[in-house]
Order: sequence, then structure tokens, then C-alpha cells
Amino acid sequence: MIIRPQLSRAVPRFTISLTHASPTQYRPQLATIQLAQPRFKGDKKKKKDAPSSAASRQSDIQAQQARAKQQERDERRRDLKRRTERERAEARHTKVTPVLMDIETASKYLKAAEVGRPEKTSTITITLKLALPLHFQSLRGTVRLPKLPQAERVAVFSESPEIAEAALKAGAAFAGGDELVNKVKNGEITFEKSFATPGALPLLRGVQRILGPKGLMPSERRGTVAEDVVGLLETSHGVLDFRTRGKSLTAVIARTSFTPTEIATNVAAFMAGFRKAIKNSTSRQAPLVSEIILSSTFGPGVMILA
Repeated sequence: MIIRPQLSRAVPRFTISLTHASPTQYRPQLATIQLAQPRFKGDKKKKKDAPSSAASRQSDIQAQQARAKQQERDERRRDLKRRTERERAEARHTKVTPVLMDIETASKYLKAAEVGRPEKTSTITITLKLALPLHFQSLRGTVRLPKLPQAERVAVFSESPEIAEAALKAGAAFAGGDELVNKVKNGEITFEKSFATPGALPLLRGVQRILGPKGLMPSERRGTVAEDVVGLLETSHGVLDFRTRGKSLTAVIARTSFTPTEIATNVAAFMAGFRKAIKNSTSRQAPLVSEIILSSTFGPGVMILA
């Protein structure tokens, strides 16, 4: 018996030739036996992994891109942290410059710069340059100035005609319900403060996008919503609201017609209210004041000591 292997692309075959003789017929007879292809443990894994090779390469590329983006974000955070620490370190030391003045001297220069200007349009503004810690939210507060720079127009929203009439007698410039909301929508009136009763809050939903960005939307958290709006009007007289915008805080604290002593008194009261707001802040690190600038409408900005 002779065994001859036959090569095939699909399945290997082995041919076994059986040669036997017969008294009547002498011809070879062939019998073919097909053997199963041998399989190994690694063959199955290779067949499964072969179609997913492209997907694995794509996932590797995405992982590399994600790592690169994370490294870039980490580098930006480190740069921001270093810059913030440098600004706060500089803010801890008072900058001595030739133009650094006391409040009364600076107010005299600003009053001189407004000579010939209408007193109604000439105001004095204080600007605080702040060195904020990381992830610091905006700072908001109130301060009672000894002398207000301008008369405030207050709006009171109430669904009750009796409360609206009492608010007008107490000094409110505008008071009412639906009719007052429609005037705000049409831009017919402007005001610097607003109060509301709890029942009038549903009426203000239509003007929330108008009053919200200006900081004029009444809310219970800020203490501008109460049943006794007349009492709110009396207690809020002479109170100035302030709020930080980015890394600075700006507020109008006087007019050029004020005396230097009155300007200095208002500046001192404003700084006291600002420090009180910092003390009441929930932030772990307080903002530091790097510069205090006093300026007028048409005059320059002067760095002061306060």
C-alpha cells in the first residue's frame, strides 16, 4: 500500500492507493480518504481578530487624540494657575507710582477736568482691579452711601392696586401690574431698582430676559420680593448695589458737583461695603484688590490710596 499526499488550497487530502490483483481483472482501484483539516488554538483567535484590526487601530488613534487634548487642558490649567498666583502676589504689595494720590487730591484734578461740562452728565466712578482666585464666582453686595450721586428710580410690581398706590406715595417712580410689565416690554420706562410682591412674580416671566441681564429681576434670594414692599422702599433708600464683572468692579459713587470731602466719604463707605461683601462670601480664597482707580466722565483715571 502506497500513500501519496495531494496538495490542495482548501483541504489537504491524502490518497491511499490499494493495488490488488484479481485472477480475472488486472486494474488498479483507488480509494480516496478525506481527512479533516487540523486546527490549533491560535487559529480561532486569529480569525476573530482579523476583521477587528481596523477598529482597533481607530480606537488607538482616538485614545491618542484624547490624551493629547487632556494634556493641552492640563497645560492651560497650569498656566492659568501660575498667572493667577502671580497676579495675587503682586496685588499683596501696594504699587507706588508717581500718579498715586489720596482721594481728595484726585477728586480736585477730576473736578478740574470737568469744567464747562453739564453737572447732570458728569459723574465720578470708582473701578477696582481684582486679582481673583481660581473658579471664583461673581461677588455681589450692597452699600449705603452717605450721599447718593443721583436720584434712583424704583419700580414696584404688584397685582394689588392698593399696594401699588402705597408704593407710589412711598417714593416709587413706577408701580403696577400687567400695565407696568407691558411698558417694560416696550422699553417705555427705565429704572435702577425693582421690587415685587410674591403674587406678581408670574407676571414677570415675560420680562425675565430683559431685567435679568441688568440685575433688575426681583428675587427672594436678593431680598427684593416681599409682601411689605413699602418697607423695602424705605430701607433701600440710599443703598447702592454692586457686582463684579470679570476681574473688575465699577460703580458710580459721586458727581463732580460734590465737594472733595463728600467724594472721599463716599469712597470710604464703598470700600467698607466691598470688604464686608468679601467677608460674607462663601469662597475659600478672597479676591485681592490690585488697583483702585478714580475717574470722571470726560477726565482721566487716577490711581488712589483707599
